[in-house]
Amino acid sequence: MATSDLKKDHLFVKRFGEVIQKCSDKIYADEDSNILLEDLEIVSVVMEELIDTFHHGKEEKAYFPNTQNKNSFSEDIRKFLIEHELGRRIAGMFKRELLTRRKCIIEGKQVDSKEPIARFLKSYAVFITDHLEKEDKFFDIIESKDIISIDEDKAIRNHYELCKNKSGGQARIEELLKLLEYLEHRDWMK
Repeated sequence: MATSDLKKDHLFVKRFGEVIQKCSDKIYADEDSNILLEDLEIVSVVMEELIDTFHHGKEEKAYFPNTQNKNSFSEDIRKFLIEHELGRRIAGMFKRELLTRRKCIIEGKQVDSKEPIARFLKSYAVFITDHLEKEDKFFDIIESKDIISIDEDKAIRNHYELCKNKSGGQARIEELLKLLEYLEHRDWMK
């Protein structure tokens, strides 16, 4: 079902939140000598492609439009969309900071403080934790009240396929999940 599919996505989003929280904690504690810039660049790719384009894309383009006019959910959905935009902004600032760091390294310049990296990671982790808790409650209400008809569910799930294709297809989604697993097994995650 369409709702359970999104709740299933939330499992990998939560895993990602744990990774970036741990990474932020290590940077703040100055225990980040084995966190590579490449690891942080992978984090940025997962934020942009797996979380935003794929998961939030499914919610924004398929699920929310089909549920916002039911049972006065429009205000909840408006808040979720605002939160998605917050996540995009944090991810954008994080990515810009990484690009600046990469440029400094290439040019042989002194790299500035690591604090912005840690701050953006922590902010995104807090966003994920808070946002998913609210969305999970919302999805539970949708499921318990059986609000989505069988035909609507089918249409939503068909649109999910379009979102997957926009994200690069099944192979790209699997590759992004492998990147998440790679991050979970880095030495700095121990």
